[in-house]
Amino acid sequence: MEWFYGKEGQQYGPIDEATLRARISTGEVGPKDLVWTEGMAKWTPLHEVPQFAISGGTPPELLDSGEIPSGDLGSPYSPPMSNLAGAPYQPGPSLPGTNGLAIASMVCGILSLVFFCFCGGMFFGIPAVICGHMGLGQLNHPDNKQQGRGMAIAGLVCGYCGVAILVLMILAGETNIRFNGI
Repeated sequence: MEWFYGKEGQQYGPIDEATLRARISTGEVGPKDLVWTEGMAKWTPLHEVPQFAISGGTPPELLDSGEIPSGDLGSPYSPPMSNLAGAPYQPGPSLPGTNGLAIASMVCGILSLVFFCFCGGMFFGIPAVICGHMGLGQLNHPDNKQQGRGMAIAGLVCGYCGVAILVLMILAGETNIRFNGI
């Protein structure tokens, strides 16, 4: 027989009766904690379940002290479902997706910095700048549900830097060639 118990708003189980008895003996499950097994109509305080009750009943001093609740408590737990076949599946809310142009902008921008010395600053930087601006345009639209503003901005910055470094290298290279040729 599988048992479930509830303690401090958390539901635990399934566990077998021997494990539940062991947890009772260690004090992990107390007399005021709620338990449930198949066949029970509702969650019940442990001290009201006959097979776990203290022999001779619950001592009146425990009931009077308020330590052990008595009567119907209106459990916060619902009985666990043992047979989930046919249970309706309700997916949770989905997270908003990331804008594809923002991702492309960031990837191209990073590649423009990595390959700037091989003309990659131009081949990757220009697409990074274009995708970044287009992605930001989509992300700034009032009906937008996507994420990725930071990626688009990072792609723009890296793309502009990649192109600028390439331009500076070309200018420095041309200047170098002029002085060497004279």
